[in-house]
Amino acid sequence: MSNHQRQGGTRRFSHAIITTCFGVAVALLLGVLPMRALGSDAPKSAAAPAPGTDVIVFTNGDQLTGKLLQAAGGEVTFHSDKVGDISVKWDEIKSLHTTQHFAVIQQGQKITRKTPTSEIPQGTIAVENQQIEVTSGAGAAPREVSTQNAEFVVDEAAFDKALHSNPSWRQNWTGSATAGIALVESTQKSRSFNTAFAASRTTPNVTWLAPRRRTILDFSDVYGSISQPNVPTAKTSVLHAGAEQDWYLSPRLYALATAIFSHDYSQGLDLQEIYGGGLGYTAIKDARQELDLKADVHYERQNFGQTPGFFPPVITPSKNLVGIDAGDVYMRKLIHGMIFNQSLVVTPALNQVKAFSALFTAGLVFPVYKRFGFSTGVQDAFLNDPAAGSKRNSFQFTGGVTYTFQ
Repeated sequence: MSNHQRQGGTRRFSHAIITTCFGVAVALLLGVLPMRALGSDAPKSAAAPAPGTDVIVFTNGDQLTGKLLQAAGGEVTFHSDKVGDISVKWDEIKSLHTTQHFAVIQQGQKITRKTPTSEIPQGTIAVENQQIEVTSGAGAAPREVSTQNAEFVVDEAAFDKALHSNPSWRQNWTGSATAGIALVESTQKSRSFNTAFAASRTTPNVTWLAPRRRTILDFSDVYGSISQPNVPTAKTSVLHAGAEQDWYLSPRLYALATAIFSHDYSQGLDLQEIYGGGLGYTAIKDARQELDLKADVHYERQNFGQTPGFFPPVITPSKNLVGIDAGDVYMRKLIHGMIFNQSLVVTPALNQVKAFSALFTAGLVFPVYKRFGFSTGVQDAFLNDPAAGSKRNSFQFTGGVTYTFQ
């Protein structure tokens, strides 16, 4: 068997291993995610609640009867059978009275499992003159909190559940799955397929509790081929998969462990493996955007094969590297429900300075119908010391149908 055949077999074998492993992981996640409909720890405000007896009166004199859902960031969400869910600011409310119980979390208050419940006002609420009066029961003295000082108002049952429950690993996943295809049937036959999957799970999964753990999974694969009579078939295969586990040391600082796998046929990269650990910091986090900065120290293994179309055949030696990852992950919610995602990772090698790499990705998701949307994305992988005869850059543009789950 020739070196070319052996290297081709190695590439196909490594590609099959990675695709199979992450295919199984994706199948397991997609198989258990529908079970969340039967029992999830996250409150579902989208579902229309039964008519209640909560009453809200606006400063212009209008009045609605229904159910208070929550208050966060200075906005109150109220459900009425007549108008559905509405969001208004505290200063637009003249009065608000509830019969159900709520927990009121004040500005700057850090809630953990060890926080005494006596520090959190809980009970029915009555709002007058921009003051929230919380009454826990008959005969109990009410406690007052200014609306300007109320960061969150949360249903008491949901508050207790999020504070004390231990959700299983199958719950609280959010993310998206994307698939795209392009086919040409003519003198030339062209096939192009792209798939992507991204999921994350944060525990607890509510904004008013400090996070303890986070798991992040991502997978993307682009495969294409062009064939015509009497001409060798040209193909493209680019695969990336990664997993990250975070342990929060504070609400913004966390330790992390990562595993990353990459395959790029056009660069002669049979398999790149990275295993490392480091720190991350959430520099920006609000209702519209989040920016995380990350760095780690890792071991890296680069296995190369023969570069396609390069003659005479040259086998590039594999590399064992000790390196550093440094980069960012950014997400921003745009108008009309669009979401922009971007990440950049630069990977210098400490023991072979020439063998540094970088990966840049960016994507935009457009909502279309319910959980379905259309997404476009770019990925630019840079390998400073690729296989002999290969280009350093591998750029791809993809588009496809996206399904979002949460």
